[in-house]
Formats: sequence, structure tokens, C-alpha cells
Amino acid sequence: MKCKQCYSCVRNCPVNAVQISNGQAKILHSRCINCGKCVKCCPQNAKVVIDSKSRALNILQENRMVIACLAPSFISSFYPHSYKKVVGALKKLGFTEVWEVAVGAEVLSKQIDSFARNNLDKTYLSTACPAFVNMIEKHYPELIENLLPFVSPMIAAGKAIREEKKDSELKIIFIGPCIAKKAEAMEPQFDGIINSVLTFKEIKQIFIEKDIDINKVSEKEFDSSKCSKGKLFPLDGGMMYNLDILKELDKNEYTSVAGDRECLDLLNLISKDKISTKIVDCLMCDGCIEGPKINNDTNHYEKINEIYDFYNCTANEDIQLNYEVDLSRTYRNRRSILPFPSEEEIRKILEMTNKLCEEDELNCGACGYSTCRDKAIAVGQGIAELDMCLPYLISKKTKLIEEISDRYTEIKILKDELETIIESSYDGIVVTDGDGKVLKINTAWIKMVGYEKKEHKELVIGMEEEGVIFPSATLLALKEKRRVSFIQNSSNGKRFLATGTPIFDENGKIKRVVTNIRDIDELNKLRKQIEETMKLEKYYEKEKKSDDLSFHSENIVANSIEFGNILRTASNVADVDSTILILGESGVGKEVVANFIHKLSKRKESSFIKINCGAIPENLIESELFGYETGAFTGANKKGKYGLIELAHEGTLFLDEIGDLPLNLQVKLLRVIQERSLTRLGGVIERDVDVRIIAATNRDLKKMVAEGEFRSDLYYRLNVVPLDIPPLRKRKSDILPLCHHFIEIFNKKYLCNKDITSDVEKIFLNYSWPGNIRELENIIERLIVTTNKDLIEEKDLPIFLLEEDNSIEKIKLEGIMPLKEATEILEKKLIEKVYKRYNTTYEMANALGVNQSTIVRKIQKYLKSNALKHN
Repeated sequence: MKCKQCYSCVRNCPVNAVQISNGQAKILHSRCINCGKCVKCCPQNAKVVIDSKSRALNILQENRMVIACLAPSFISSFYPHSYKKVVGALKKLGFTEVWEVAVGAEVLSKQIDSFARNNLDKTYLSTACPAFVNMIEKHYPELIENLLPFVSPMIAAGKAIREEKKDSELKIIFIGPCIAKKAEAMEPQFDGIINSVLTFKEIKQIFIEKDIDINKVSEKEFDSSKCSKGKLFPLDGGMMYNLDILKELDKNEYTSVAGDRECLDLLNLISKDKISTKIVDCLMCDGCIEGPKINNDTNHYEKINEIYDFYNCTANEDIQLNYEVDLSRTYRNRRSILPFPSEEEIRKILEMTNKLCEEDELNCGACGYSTCRDKAIAVGQGIAELDMCLPYLISKKTKLIEEISDRYTEIKILKDELETIIESSYDGIVVTDGDGKVLKINTAWIKMVGYEKKEHKELVIGMEEEGVIFPSATLLALKEKRRVSFIQNSSNGKRFLATGTPIFDENGKIKRVVTNIRDIDELNKLRKQIEETMKLEKYYEKEKKSDDLSFHSENIVANSIEFGNILRTASNVADVDSTILILGESGVGKEVVANFIHKLSKRKESSFIKINCGAIPENLIESELFGYETGAFTGANKKGKYGLIELAHEGTLFLDEIGDLPLNLQVKLLRVIQERSLTRLGGVIERDVDVRIIAATNRDLKKMVAEGEFRSDLYYRLNVVPLDIPPLRKRKSDILPLCHHFIEIFNKKYLCNKDITSDVEKIFLNYSWPGNIRELENIIERLIVTTNKDLIEEKDLPIFLLEEDNSIEKIKLEGIMPLKEATEILEKKLIEKVYKRYNTTYEMANALGVNQSTIVRKIQKYLKSNALKHN
């Protein structure tokens, strides 16, 4: 769209025939008078005039006799070329004859003279300008009776030509500076007179297209009869030079007006009966020499001189034109009335643009309307928009900038928080764009993978090619266009559970990929609840005493006496508010027990807030725990913030990894426990808090107290009811119920139906599970997602489960034997194991840390002679 909302067309249109819709200008043809002001003033050339070049060229090609009819202003448009050169160029183009419209102007003047001698009872207006006639018919139809009942010089010339030629196949093409002539030629009452209308600009374009150089053409004369004063018609008052009746009138009884504003003023005077002039020559432009398509850059006075010079060529000749043609015409009322809004509606529209009183109405004219009221009326009529008002737009812009500034501040805070979260995550995180270009890598990823980032401009494919990570979760997510999870290897020998998640835009194209990795040996997977466990009774030991406990709830799977005792104690103290300290190795289920206590307590309907004291950066933990007041530090929320302790009011506060709590915060926490109150960061007001505190740690707090790393007073306040959860290796009867519980969960999650063999169960029972329940859960998930068969066998297990360092059980010797023989026995067992587990000799060699050729030799020695055929 070329229209740029400058409203120049609105400003210059004399009849409000421009409608603005969604910021774009549209011509209302029911109101348009074809004056061309919008075309002439548009700085973007957005207004398009009907192109008649193709029609004119078709007429020239298809007809034997075509006459060009030149408007008298042509001499100004083609300056400095002589009229003979112009005529020569037109004839070279293919016109049979070239006539002057000035001939029609002089014939028309004679008939106006005759009419005026008998009909000067009121003010009569000339009709040479079709735009002026359109304005009367569409906007002042009450003044139609003031129009001279005669055609324009163009139509008069066309009728004169047809009277003289009397050829039914004759075609006439008018050439002039006016756009309104195109519409006039199509008037039903003028049908068949003018066949096409070209502007001066169009005929010059045709000359260029047809390679006609006016300078090089032969000079030719007009084919029309000679004329004289008709050549002055394009000037302001040009018709007056042609009327003899004016010699009989006083000078105040005739005049001329040129220009749209002057014409409007004239019509208003006539409507009010405030003018006594008998004849007025009216032109919407400042003479036809300033028509919208005059296509000449000389100034107004030069154009006047050019017309007079051309006129002077025949000024002294006695010319007689005798054409008996009927040049009368009729007019019709074509008014299209827009609805006029009420005074109340106008006032509401003004108020919508912040114009609440007359002082607010600046009447700046930037919208294209003279006054704010005129513009409000136009809005009510549906031809203008509120946003056309410049002061209103500026106020909206100012408000929008303020809103954007506030939003930018909020976004910046969110960005900083997101950066902090990503950087504080124990998971390694990589964010790329849709082409695999790295946008963000956190420190945890760099430490886990052991790879220094070069810049954020590198591609993930380069990391994969260099063997830093293999395979790449990012590249697989991009390729498969879905979330992928699998075991990933790194150059430092570590293995990770990698998950690549693609993020799509509204067109379904991947715009980001977020990949996170977790070290399998340290997997710290959080869970909100564990679904009910199946197969628990299958593994229940019937020989256990009647008072042995078996717990099965939505959160807990327990089958051992050891864990049952823990749960019994927990249920006994759940109903009181004593502080509880849960001890145990990482992954034994300390959080599960804390949640169990909360759900059995009187506070079960209130919040259960979990805080990992080791996961929150030291510089943030105080504000996260205790909250802060307005302006407590740079970047703080201007409304302040509740701390997590306050959020746990009337509920339970679970402080995990309490041993990692900084010493300076231990004092504040002790005060919360003792006095049940706290003071926010940057504040002075004490706030009462009613919380039940449960703490947990895998560290030796008593030793930390002795070494000065943990406050003794806090330790004793926390250690009211200690619960020491034994590791999984000391409660083996829980292993298989937990195992089948996790199998059921991941079968549902990944839509599988997998189970384990009895051999796998034995291995699980014999394994020490240093990572406890978390490690067991992770192993089960890995087996579910990586095993192709429904039955998980021993060979599908990670090798570390099979090779745990139990030196006494690893090799069973039967008495004393030679060292070489013992070595061969061990070597054969290892070869048998890797042969069953792996498909290729390269994989076997990698597992045992030897060359592939060594594996081939050992297979040939211990198993078979065709080792090279192993796939």
C-alpha cells in the first residue's frame, strides 16, 4: 500500500470525497467530482487514474479514420515544441486528422451569446469545466438552474467534427490536461461523440513506447478550420474573451473564478443570493493550464505567455466558423447525502480524542480537516478515523511508550530470573535456535561435559563431530521434530540422560530446542507423588512377625521392618508440632517421609513448602526464605515479596539439605523456630509465622557442629525428633516392591508392557544401590526406554550392575591353582559375558578396554574359531 497516512488528499479534496479506513485513503465515487486534486497533491503517487492508453491504441489500430482532438492548453504541455511538431507526432502515431478543441469553444461561445441576450434574469455559471459541473450536480443540485445549458468545448468540438465528416465509423480521441473529461465522455447524453480520452501525460507515454521523438518528426498543420479566441479558453476567464454579449454588460455583471476554494465561495454566495453578477466563468483549477495532468513543469506565468503567443499567431485574422450543431445539454441531481451526527454524538467523538472543551480543540489541520469539529463530524459519517488526530496520536504514543517501558522492566526482571534459574540448575542446559546454533549454555553443562564454550555462535553439530557429546539430543529433536530422551555419551567418559525438547512457532517450525542432561550417577529426580504400587503382596514375606509393618499409599512403598519402624515413628509424631530432623543418604526418601508426616498432621489442608537449601544460590537464599521489602536491593520487585517461610504459614516447611544453609541464616532460622516470627530483608516489622518445621540432610550435623560449620543451638532445636532412614542396601525387602512399582509407572508413561526376569531381580537384590531409591528409579526408567523387548534380561542391564566391586564374590577359586590358570579362567568368563552382551567385536573391545584384534584372538581361543564372523 502506497498510502502513508499523510492525509494530503483529505486536506485538498474540496468536497470531502476521501474516506479513511484502517489508515488508508479510499475515494468515495458517489461524492467525487473528478477534479484531480488528490492525484496532484499525493506525495506517494498512491492515487491511480483510469489508464486509457490501451483503449486508444486499439482504436487507432482497428479503425480507418481516427481524429485527435487537442485541448487548447496543449501548447503549454508540449512547450517548447511548436504546435506543428505536436501535430506531426500525432499523425505519425496513426491519427488521420488532428483538430483543435478551440474550434468547438468558438462555436459554443456563439450559442452562449445567443442564449444570454434573452436569458440574463439570474446568475449563470459556465459549464466548460466538467469537475465544476460534477460539484453542482453532486453537492449543490439546488443550483443546477444556474448552469448554462450547454456542453463543454470538448463535446462541442466532437459534435462539429461529426457534423462535418458525417462518417458513422469515425472515431474521436480527446487529448487534454483534465481527469474529469474521462467521466464526461462517458455521460449517457454524450454517447458516441468522444470515443476515448487521453491525458497529456498518457499521450507522451505512448510517444515513448512507440519510439516517436517529437524533435525528429515532420511538421504538420491542423486539419480543423482556423480559429482564434477559442485558444484562450484554458486561461482564467478565457471564455470571456469569446463572448460578444459582454460588450453590452457592465463590468460588474460578469467575472471569472478559478480554483476549488474560490468556486466554493462563489456557490455559497449564490445560494445566499448575495451576488448580482450575470455571467461567471468557473474553472476548478487555476485555469486548464494547471490541470492535474498538464505534465509540464514551467511556472504559471510562463504557461499564460505560451497561450498568448499561440493565440497571437491568428489574432488578426478574420475567421468565420459556421457549424449548425445542437450544443444544449441537461443536468441531473446526483447528490449523495452522508448521515449527519447529532450534537451529542459529535461531543462524544471529540471526547474520545481528549477534546473535553473548546480549549482542547487545537484545529491544527493535521488530520486534513479545517477544525476538530469538522473532523468529528466526518468520523460520525464514517469517512474519517479517530487516529487521524495528531495530538491524540501523540498522547497515545506517550502512554504506549510508558507501558512499553514498564513492560520492558518486567521482562528484564523475568529475563534475569530466568538466567538465574538456568545458571543455578544442577541439570546441564543448552538452548539452541532452529538451526542448532547455540544461544545459551549453563555452567552445569560445561562442568558435566568438561567442555569450554568458545562462544555462543558455535553449532551443536560441531560438538557432535568433535565427540564432545554423542549423539546430540538437539540434532535428534530437530530431525524427528519431537521430544527425545536417551543415554548420551561425552568425551570425558561420562554418560547422561539427555532430553531434547523442540519448541514450535505458530507455523509449526522449530524455533528453539532446549536440551537438558543429568548425570546418571547423580540423578536427582523430584517427584510430587508416587502412584499405588502393584505386586507388593507377591513379595511379602509370610514368615515375618505379625507386628511387621507394610505401608502402601499413594506416596510410599514399604515392605521392610526397618522402614516400617521409621514410618511408625513418623505417624506417631505427625499430629504434634515438634520439629523433626530426617537423616539419611541421598535418595533414601527423606522428602517422601516429610510429605507423609504432613499429610497425617492437622496442617494437611495447608501448604507444604519444600526448600532445598543447597539448590538456591547463597546470594538469593535469604530473600527467598525470608522475603524482602520494597527497595531492599537493586532489581527487587517494587511491591516487595513474601518469603517461602511466610508462604508456609499454618502449614509445614520442609528444609532439605539443611546442612548447606549458610551460618548467617542459621541464626535467623533459629529465631523463627524459637519466637515464631521473622523480619523480611530490608524491613523492620516483625511478622508472626506459624509453621511446622521438618529438616533433612545427608550430612553429619553433629560433626559439623564440632567443626564449627553448623550452629549447635540450631542443631538441638532441629533434633527434637530424629528419624534416621536406613539406605536401601540395609532394607533389601523394599527393593523388589519399589522396582515393580517403578516398572508400572514407566510402563504407563511410555505406553509399554515390560517386566524383568528373576535373574535381574537377583542382581537388583545383590547390588548395593549407592544412590538408593533415586538410583533404582533411574535404572528402571532407563531400561524401560532403551530395551526393545518386553522382557528385560541380565544382558540388558548396565555393566556396572554386573561388575560391582565385591572382590570376594567376583572370582570364586576352588583351592590353590597356578596363577596363569586362574587368569585364563577369569579371562574366559569375561569374554563369555561380553560376547553375550554385545553384537560386535568393536563394542566388546571398548567394554574391556583392549584392541579389537585382542578380542578376536580371545574368542578364537575360548569360544569358536570363526570369531571374525561375529556381527
